[in-house]
Amino acid sequence: MASKHDYPQVLRAVAQGIAHLKRDFAQLDEFHPSNHADPKTLQIVYGFHTHRPQGRAGWTSGVPNPDDDGVWFYIDFHDPSSMAQIHTQPVVPKGVLGEKRVMFLILEGPETKSLGGSLRDVLRKNGVKLG
Repeated sequence: MASKHDYPQVLRAVAQGIAHLKRDFAQLDEFHPSNHADPKTLQIVYGFHTHRPQGRAGWTSGVPNPDDDGVWFYIDFHDPSSMAQIHTQPVVPKGVLGEKRVMFLILEGPETKSLGGSLRDVLRKNGVKLG
């Protein structure tokens, strides 16, 4: 059965929704849908004022960590049977869009206006059911 979702188009719409948040979130200053969203891999990856991880465990040890005023986030649409390490994190809630799972990870610096809720809203407005 074919999916009714055009996943690359939904990803582009999510990226545009994120770009519209720029006026309210300084940490999105460098976000550009064409640079940070990849419809071929169905991923959005963005970091602003980040540094290499410093001795943490779990998935946060493998991604850029934010400075006090920074943010890093990752969104993807993937097959539910994916065994990629990023998709097998036990304590990370996953969303659903049609036949795909949706991974949403975010790290925010302590002096950054929280962006997570607004990103979740963008995902929901584009049909993602978050767990």
